[in-house]
Amino acid sequence: MKFRDGLKMASKDLSRRKGRTILTSLAVAVGTMLIVTLVSLGTSGENLILDKASSSSSLKMVQVSSMKYFDSENTDYSDLDMNEMFKKIDNNTVNKLKSISGVHETLATITTSVSNIKIDNKDNNKETQITALYNNMSSFTSEAIASVRKDNKNNSLKPIIAGRALISSDKNSILIGKNYLSAMGITDYKGVIGKDIVITENKTENPNITIPPIQITGKIVGVISDKFEDGSPIITSIDVANKFKSYYSLQDDYINSQGYDGVVIYANNMDNVEKIGSKIKNMGYFYMTYQEQIQSVKNVFNIMNAILAVLGLIVLFVAAIGIVNTMIMVIYERTKSIGIMKSVGANRGNIHSIFIYQSGLIGFLGGLVGLLFSLVNIKIIQIALKMYLESKKIKEVVNFTMPSWLIIGTLCFSILISVLAGLYPSIKASKMDPVKALNS
Repeated sequence: MKFRDGLKMASKDLSRRKGRTILTSLAVAVGTMLIVTLVSLGTSGENLILDKASSSSSLKMVQVSSMKYFDSENTDYSDLDMNEMFKKIDNNTVNKLKSISGVHETLATITTSVSNIKIDNKDNNKETQITALYNNMSSFTSEAIASVRKDNKNNSLKPIIAGRALISSDKNSILIGKNYLSAMGITDYKGVIGKDIVITENKTENPNITIPPIQITGKIVGVISDKFEDGSPIITSIDVANKFKSYYSLQDDYINSQGYDGVVIYANNMDNVEKIGSKIKNMGYFYMTYQEQIQSVKNVFNIMNAILAVLGLIVLFVAAIGIVNTMIMVIYERTKSIGIMKSVGANRGNIHSIFIYQSGLIGFLGGLVGLLFSLVNIKIIQIALKMYLESKKIKEVVNFTMPSWLIIGTLCFSILISVLAGLYPSIKASKMDPVKALNS
């Protein structure tokens, strides 16, 4: 039987029972819709994250922790003793890291929290994070500045909008964020330059130990632009941060005993990231790169997409049961027709093909409708998400796409499932005795 003749006959037979054909195809459409919609959302989310990472300086970043090196892929974190794994990062370590070939910029930091900030008669009693860097270096790397300028499409943006940055000789100098000042009710950010800032902390890492609070009066020397304030609203000199960190950790001199919390290294290009990581490993320190994290993100999304696809496959298999039922009903209704076809010379292959074409056509129609439903769903989700982001004043543009491989693959799979579902009924029809079929 020719392919064209088979399709014509299948279309004619299915059109006789339009209601049943529509319902059976609809079950296939729902399964197809679930697979395409969910996997499209997953792949679009993955692409958005990976594109953002690829377009930023993060791919050139290496994060060094104050821990001994271990194989993170084959080690259960819960089995690690953090006290035994500790490895101090001191000034000597930082200098060695800076001297590694391919290193562009190095940021060694300590971070802690304080309970109160006071400027003039303005107070902020919310817990606030403060950060300090080795040698009072700037936390605004050339990579970070370029990234912010690119995101805001403004090449004239600067991290410090009033005053100056910290210098190595600073002792009690403070940088404070413009947004943080606004939250305190201070709008004249230029007017705070040179003013005293009183910082207080009253908590330690051991809640059972109560000691008098520590209070330090610093001098505001610079204001951080709101575009660069995400990392930390307050950057202090290393001396100030060390005193608060020592108080919190119940130590005399935190930097001297524990060193820096971590180091962020920027390579001069992505090709050097792996080489730098190898050098850090040889120094005995644990490190992470964004390239490794991106691979982890890919693995997570692959698992998510597989789970989402399985949900759609379950619906498709349920639809396949419906196709089996539909085809059996068709065979019972066409028993005499089958007998007539056999009596005039139709062989088993001809009868078998007729019903395979019918089941395949059901899968094709269901797949097409499912793809149409998916397109509508994705458009609705995209519009709804855009409205939500705009309501939150977020300018991010999220585009959901249906990959061509997913469209073609899902359509072919829905046809395949339908054809497989039609095998049993078609074989049963091809084996009918023509005499019994005519007498039924």
